[in-house]
Amino acid sequence: MAKKQAKPAKLTFDCITFEQSGHTLVLFCASAKALWKITQVNQREEDSEDGYQRAVSPSRARKLSSFIDKGNVIPTSVLISFEHAKLRDKGTKLVVDNRKDAGWVIDGQHRLAGGNNSESDIILPVVAFTGLGVTDQIQCFVTINKEQRGVPSSLYLELLKNIPGKRDPAQEAKELTVDIAHEVKRDEASPFYGRIISTTSPRKGELSLTNFVRKVSPMVKTNGRLATFTHDERCGIINNYYKGLMQAFPKEYERPDSVFFKTIGFGALMGVLPTFLDVTLSERRKFRVADTASMFKRISHFDFSEWRGLSSSGAENSAADDLRAEILDYGKSEGSHGTIEL
Repeated sequence: MAKKQAKPAKLTFDCITFEQSGHTLVLFCASAKALWKITQVNQREEDSEDGYQRAVSPSRARKLSSFIDKGNVIPTSVLISFEHAKLRDKGTKLVVDNRKDAGWVIDGQHRLAGGNNSESDIILPVVAFTGLGVTDQIQCFVTINKEQRGVPSSLYLELLKNIPGKRDPAQEAKELTVDIAHEVKRDEASPFYGRIISTTSPRKGELSLTNFVRKVSPMVKTNGRLATFTHDERCGIINNYYKGLMQAFPKEYERPDSVFFKTIGFGALMGVLPTFLDVTLSERRKFRVADTASMFKRISHFDFSEWRGLSSSGAENSAADDLRAEILDYGKSEGSHGTIEL
């Protein structure tokens, strides 16, 4: 019986190198199937802060596999970062560890997945960084995908805190709001548990991180209504607001397509939150679930189902104005002193 040949510890590729914006880039060609075995796409999971890449779409990878097997050409390169690779022989040889996590795919993950799954063993052009840190990988990923094809805006928001450079107040508020979103979507007692999505399109009953940040970050910004509260208090305010809504309007809340978790419905409710907070604290001195539920029950006649067919930012503002008027008609907001009880 023939002895099984040991897997080589290193792989060597013929290459050329060139300089760009202070980085040494390496250009070479490799089999998609061989490259797949030594790289990872660093997929970002909804409930994990590890990784930065958007998830591979199986359908898109299958289409590319079929495209390749029909004899079509894929001339565009894959961009990979090899953190520990070495250049030898005056930059004409790239030496890479022969292991599954030797490199990270920054761009071209679907081309690589399609090539790996195809019957043909296609050779792909590859541009590689060597020794690029995770922060630089993220910055490169965002730059390429946001400027060239459009990185999903929710994923861009997830990555803000990893991108170097000074933040303006709006960016700082967005970062703080992303932290709030992470907190409430992971809290099993929160109405937003598992509902805030950043890497895929939201389904019924879910919210995109983009929409959450769009409406909450202005309240977190300096001079915003939630600016003076702590992180835990901000989470508590948003949670108790929706818990009160759930108790006062259970029929609408429990619908699979609840308007409370639609883009415009959530937007209108967040637009009203500062007024609701002021009125509740003025009257009840606290912002417990019992307090928010009591305030919402005063307007139990309000027909939220009318929001279901709304589809524009103007309509969102109009819906918010209608709800705000109802809240003010049944309450008073002489002051906003009180405590947030979580």
